[in-house]
Formats: sequence, C-alpha cells, structure tokens
Amino acid sequence: MWVSEEVLLQFIQGKSLRFWVALGMCMALAPLTVSAIGGFVLFDLGVIRPFSDVAQRQRHEILPVQNLRVLILETHPAIDDYVEIRDYQSLDTYRAQRKTIEREFSVVSEALKSEPSLRPLLMRAQANWADADQYATSLIAEARLPATPEELKLQRQFQDEISAANDKLTTIHERLAADLDNDHDTAVRAYDHAIWIAAIAAVLSLQMVVAGAYLIGRVMASSVDRLVAGASRFAEGDRLHRIEIAIPPELQRVAEEFNRMIGRIHDSEQALSTLAHEDSLTKLGNRRAFDEAMVEVSARQKRFGEQTALLAVDIDHFKRVNDTYGHAVGDQAISIIADAMRRNVRPFDKVFRIGGEEFAAILPGADSLGAVDVAERLREVIASTCFETSSGNLNLTVSIGVATTKQTTEPIALLEAADAALYKAKKTGRNRVIVSNYNGDDIPTQVG
Repeated sequence: MWVSEEVLLQFIQGKSLRFWVALGMCMALAPLTVSAIGGFVLFDLGVIRPFSDVAQRQRHEILPVQNLRVLILETHPAIDDYVEIRDYQSLDTYRAQRKTIEREFSVVSEALKSEPSLRPLLMRAQANWADADQYATSLIAEARLPATPEELKLQRQFQDEISAANDKLTTIHERLAADLDNDHDTAVRAYDHAIWIAAIAAVLSLQMVVAGAYLIGRVMASSVDRLVAGASRFAEGDRLHRIEIAIPPELQRVAEEFNRMIGRIHDSEQALSTLAHEDSLTKLGNRRAFDEAMVEVSARQKRFGEQTALLAVDIDHFKRVNDTYGHAVGDQAISIIADAMRRNVRPFDKVFRIGGEEFAAILPGADSLGAVDVAERLREVIASTCFETSSGNLNLTVSIGVATTKQTTEPIALLEAADAALYKAKKTGRNRVIVSNYNGDDIPTQVG
C-alpha cells in the first residue's frame, strides 16, 4: 500500500526521542542477536556436542576396557602366589577378581554394542579369559607342594592366556582411541568453520556495536580455543593437563568432564604401570623393574664410566620357615626383611624382590669396599633382629653375593657373578658376604 509523503512526515515527527533511541538500539542489536543465536547453534551442533560425545565415549567405552585390562592383569600375582608359596588367601582374592572380571566383560560388551567391528575381538578376549580361568581352576584343584611340572605348565598356560586377553583388549582400546581421534578432528574442523562464520557475523555486528561484538567474540573464541587446545594435548598423551574455562557454562561443563576423564585415565595407566613393576607382597620393585634397572646401569657405565655394585641376597633356610610355621609366617618374614633392607641401604640405592626369598640391591657409585660395607650392615642388622611374627619370634640370616661393573658391564654377566658369589656364601656356611672378582677366585669377607 502506498503511503503519502505527508503521512510519513507526520509519523516521523510524532515519535519521541525514546522511540528513536529504542529503534536505533534494536537496529544495532539485530545483527548482534542474529549472530549470537546463530553462533550458539553452530557451536552447540558443531563443537560442544561432538566434544561431549567424545567425553561420553571415553567414560562408557575407553574406561571400561582400561579397567578390564587392569583387573585381568591383577589375577596374575594371585595365581603366582598360590603356585609358588601356596598362599590360600590368594585363592579368595582370585575368586573375587574372577566375579568382577565377568561382570566387567558384560559392561564392556554392552558398551561396544555400537562398535560391531570390535565385538568379535572382545569375544576372543573373553574366550582367552575363559581358558585362563579353566587353567586357574585346574591349578586350584592341585594342592601339592612343591609345585609339580604339571602345575608349572598350567601356570604358564594361564599366563599365556592372560597375556593374549590383555593384547586383544589393548587392540580394542587403541581402535577406540583412534576413532575418538577422528571424532576430535571432525569437531576441530567444525570449529574452524564456525570461527569463519562467526567472524563474518562479527564484521556485520561491528558496524554498529564494535565493542560488544568484539567482547563476545573474544570470550567465546578464547573458551573454545582452550577446549580444543586441551583436547589436542590429551590426544597427544598429556595426562596432566587440565582445561580451565569459566564461561560459557556449557563449555565449562565439557571441560570439567574432560578433566575428570583425563584424571581417571591417568590413574588407570599409573595402576597398570605400578602393577607391572611392583612386587605385591613387599612393594619393592619386581623382576621386571630389576631387569630394566640393570639395563640402565649398563648404559650409564658405558656412557659415563659410572661404577655400580650389585648385591644378590637370599634368606638362609627359608624353606624351613615355610615348612615349620606356614606360608603366612613366611610372607611376614619376607616383608620384614624387605623393610629392613629398604631402611638400611643408602637413600639412592634400589632394592628389588626378584624371586621367592631372593632379593637384589643396586648400589650406584659403589666399589667393592663400599658394597661390602652396605652388605655387611644388611647382614648384621638382619642377623641381630628378632622378627616378630604371628607364630612367635624368629631369628633369620641372609647370605649375600657382591659383584661390580668393574668386573663386567653386561647385566646378565653381572647378575651371574653376584649369584656365583651368593652360592659360594651358601656353600661355605651361610650368614656371610662374599665378593666375586669374576675370575673364579671369590674373596670372602669377615663374618661378624
């Protein structure tokens, strides 16, 4: 409909300043409002929801698989303790672990319904676990001491099946992680597109309200940049990084979920690492940790010429303790001697339990005389200590063999030299320290 110039003039003249101010504000806020609504929708659909989906999949898929790996590996010490020292408490531990593992397999199976390509691999891992459990059941049925060759064979088969199940679960974990990396990349691309569109809208808004549009753009861009940067660092393996976002609350909640998820994954990885390198009874380093430390000793000696001594320690007549007082008291004695060794070496020395009643100590920077001083101190402290156990007081002694990298830098040869000296100490009366010169002429020390 045509409006005459006279009517339009009357309309303009009839409006107050408030109206024009309000009209001007509406015209200024219109592009800002459109850009804000469009930007929120774009970020919500293209960035926030994909990142939230990554966090949910981490919680419901990655973490259950990680937890199942930890639980399966934890059955290893329980069966080993039963086979090696007939620790019947470990059977209760294993049965509880078995129930938990079966329940966790159900949880993981439910979580992987949306991943049909991984379910066959999970079923094979579950079959490996079932075979391992059958071997464990056969081991539990055998109750002879010492362990028979058949039991040792079953133990090895159990360990092989546990390793096979863990390998398959590791493959599932890696594939899930790769899928999450792809989802992360998609979200980053959506973020990049969103930044471009938001920038165009911001340019239009800046024509009328430069300061407001700039402030909002900076707040949103800064928060999303932190989220994307934090997710990228997580994808690269940085488990200690934490994302700090104050606004907007949607991204803050995503950041908090990411932080909780990263913390749980870090704890699981730490638990796996500790389980792989720590003796469950004494909390000393186990044989795997000892082997790695010996490789490091060899490398440092070859590179820097740093001399190191190795002590091979064995409890005298320990089988008699187990036969007389039982394996529970034997475990107490091992723990007490482990604590005594831990307290009576130098702060930078490393002590390991490498077998049933066998220990080893690595003494960086020590020559033969320094190693003998430490070994004699250990021997005297243990020999003079009355060990309080649940079955009464025990007096125990240890025999110690000493070798140094001055004789050989190869880890196996160094251990063989220390073991040879230890055997000589056992053969010549026990409760003594003998130093190996690696030429077949072992030099016994003074026995206190």
